[in-house]
Amino acid sequence: MCVCSFQCAVHLTTRQTEEASKKDEKRDEALKKLESDLADVPETSVVVFVQSQPDKRRSFYKKLIALAEVKEFEPLSGQALYAWIKKRVQEKGARIDASSAEYLSSLTGQNLWRLSQEIEKLAAYIEGQTISNQVIDKLVVPTLEANVFHLTDALGIKDRRKAIHHLHRSLVAGENLRQVFYMIVRQFRLLLQGSGYKNSNPNTNSTAFAASLKLHPFVARNTMAQLKNFNKSELKSAYERLLDIDLDLKTSRIRVTTDNQDELALAIERFIVNFCS
Repeated sequence: MCVCSFQCAVHLTTRQTEEASKKDEKRDEALKKLESDLADVPETSVVVFVQSQPDKRRSFYKKLIALAEVKEFEPLSGQALYAWIKKRVQEKGARIDASSAEYLSSLTGQNLWRLSQEIEKLAAYIEGQTISNQVIDKLVVPTLEANVFHLTDALGIKDRRKAIHHLHRSLVAGENLRQVFYMIVRQFRLLLQGSGYKNSNPNTNSTAFAASLKLHPFVARNTMAQLKNFNKSELKSAYERLLDIDLDLKTSRIRVTTDNQDELALAIERFIVNFCS
């Protein structure tokens, strides 16, 4: 039985590797064709390439630098992002302090287009006043990750009503409930990792905690705060209950379709109620 499972795993990994290799080959072919067309791009054109981690060793990138004026725009983060938010808010005739700018970015992520839209909405609502966390909570729809974080925050203080509210908020937003569930699993895994890190580094601060677990500074501070509400055995017990739900999903004891997510919603609600009891 174990040998069979191992062989299946190896077969699956090999197939995934082959599929990834084929995708790489297709991408390389497309890049070579694009490279040959670079010289034909008019000087009056501005061409935008979106790539998270460009490989500057490639001939494509070297040719691009030789032919054009290249400007890189990396995603803003940390103080640079908060400064951008404050400046944009001022341009809209409103005010925001550093704490609320950080809170806003924790709900929306680093997407400047989305941030710009949210800032315009917030500034119009408060009519020249200061944007507070309360106003942000009232008007800004958080990302899935942020909403799940608030859900686990509610679990931390055993507030099942608030936790279920955030679950329903995801449902109303049309989120895929499987994704919501696995984000909850991820958050509890993060709490377990954070608990282990704090036990090994009892005098750690939020900056070191964020760097170690690769977290947004705001999320790191709040995760550290959440940890005060949980003990390790409680986290392990919750993680085991989430594993049971995961097994039920993968063995179709919990059925989920694009039109009906009720069984999974009920399983998550039961988890919340049991945890908060």
